[in-house]
Amino acid sequence: MTKQKKYKRLYLLLFTIAILAAIAVSMVYFFKQPPLPSPAAKESIKQAGPIRYSGPLVITRGGTYTGNWESRDSEVPAVEVRTSEPVVIVNSNIRGAGYLIKSWGYEANITVRHTNGYGLTPTSWNSYMKSRRFLTVDVFKNVVVENCYMEGTAGISVAESYRGNGTTSETIKIRYNKAKNIDGRVQGGKDLVQFVQFNFKGAIRHVEVAWNQIINEPGNSAVEDNINIYNTRGTSDSPIKIHNNYIQGAFPVPATSSTYSGGGIITDGDGDINVCPAYVEAFENHLVGLGNYGVGIAGGNNIEIYENRVIVAAVFEDNKAYPFWTSGIWARDFYKKNATFNNRIYRNTLAVTGQSGTWRNEIVDSTAVFARTFSNIILPDKATRETERKEFLKWQEKLSMHGISLGPAPSKYKQKHNALSSQL
Repeated sequence: MTKQKKYKRLYLLLFTIAILAAIAVSMVYFFKQPPLPSPAAKESIKQAGPIRYSGPLVITRGGTYTGNWESRDSEVPAVEVRTSEPVVIVNSNIRGAGYLIKSWGYEANITVRHTNGYGLTPTSWNSYMKSRRFLTVDVFKNVVVENCYMEGTAGISVAESYRGNGTTSETIKIRYNKAKNIDGRVQGGKDLVQFVQFNFKGAIRHVEVAWNQIINEPGNSAVEDNINIYNTRGTSDSPIKIHNNYIQGAFPVPATSSTYSGGGIITDGDGDINVCPAYVEAFENHLVGLGNYGVGIAGGNNIEIYENRVIVAAVFEDNKAYPFWTSGIWARDFYKKNATFNNRIYRNTLAVTGQSGTWRNEIVDSTAVFARTFSNIILPDKATRETERKEFLKWQEKLSMHGISLGPAPSKYKQKHNALSSQL
């Protein structure tokens, strides 16, 4: 064999080895990389931006439901539950011109978690107003609303009749939600709505309304009482607990009106001693910038209001004074049923400017007749808009300290969507 042929074979051998080595390195690199999204995945990511809503949903069997539903007709709920079997709505988006979620007459057992709810423009209604309730339930066994977001809705109504067994698994829990602009306006009028109202004329145990944030803006909201306990009661061993909520804003429509009957947290009802509110505790709530009142007892007994903070500067963003009544805490037998007694109001912190901005109105004069009032702290300095802003910071610090997150958490789908998007 000549030297020339020998070198040629050696060259081919080295070239082959180099090619094989390059292929091996490329394969190792390829398999170490995260998989690229498929064309179908890319298309789904492009479509995942705007939410695509389906039409109204009627649920007739128990189970877990996830989706996006809407109704642009005030007469038709976006979601209607027609079963007494347990229903869970989770990781969903719901919007409506009337009721967003409705269950009437089915001994409802409903849980709503990590769901967004939005009010749409109301349309005409028949017989009675269909305000944009996030959830409206009448006959029920169990209601849970947790980690939801509501905007432009008419809040939550639980009414008529409790059919549960009195245990922790059949009660009401409304916790960790965020609500913006509770709004009772309907076409041609206004319904009296709340972030939460109970009105089922009976006793219930283990109820909790806690760690919710409600912010109403003047002109963009139409709320009556933010939380109203109407002719509904807890028990002596298990009072209704309303605690650690941040409630900012309660205004008439229009906000320039000189009269307003809404406000913050109230026990209310025209029932006698057997029906009126009883065994309710409201504590450690933050009530900021509210019209009319912060916390009130319009009727009821064995009610305790303690360690709340009520801060009201009574001025709008432009520093113009509220033209309507403002006050901190009050109690009276509003309906004259002789059912308002054995109540206590204590260790609350208040700075409330009265109507027209020329005086202070932390605890209304008649309160001591209907509630034992003691150890409340009246802050020496007049509340200002800056004082109100600082109260919101206190609230945020409290959430952080307790490790509490409000509103919906990102769903697994959203997390997957974000991971795929980062690879495009």
